[in-house]
Amino acid sequence: MKRNLIKNTSIILVLCLSLVTSLFSQNTNKVIPDSRLYQCFEKSYVDNLLMNNPEKIAYYNFYLDHSYYTASLKATKEVLGKDIHALLKKSKAGKLTDIKFNEVAYDKKTFNVLQYNFETGEMSTPNYIWNEAGIVIVFYPEKTIREEYKKFIKTQK
Repeated sequence: MKRNLIKNTSIILVLCLSLVTSLFSQNTNKVIPDSRLYQCFEKSYVDNLLMNNPEKIAYYNFYLDHSYYTASLKATKEVLGKDIHALLKKSKAGKLTDIKFNEVAYDKKTFNVLQYNFETGEMSTPNYIWNEAGIVIVFYPEKTIREEYKKFIKTQK
């Protein structure tokens, strides 16, 4: 009887230790929200996604830097596109405000595409002219972004 109790206790202890080890190993791969997400969304929303849908946080993080590329406006060929200053800023609740795009310089580390109402499409590549920064922002098609994200995630495992 005493032996069975010791054996059962040992088994439970090993199972608990395995569970704790598993939980800690999963936390090492935890997604950390890009600070720019807090400019676009309420903290409670980001925290909720982090707990319940960390994959969406990972996708937003990817989207911030990989949904577009920039090109110089100094090309010999004229670049066509929409004026970036026609864009409106979004509130943290996702609604459009009356605040127009008013940034003057481009820095990839701080630029936040999720803050504005950029029009993107499943298969289109819209261009936005930013004269003050001397660039055009070209969005990849949404389909391409999703495919590249899947490739990116595979390399992270």
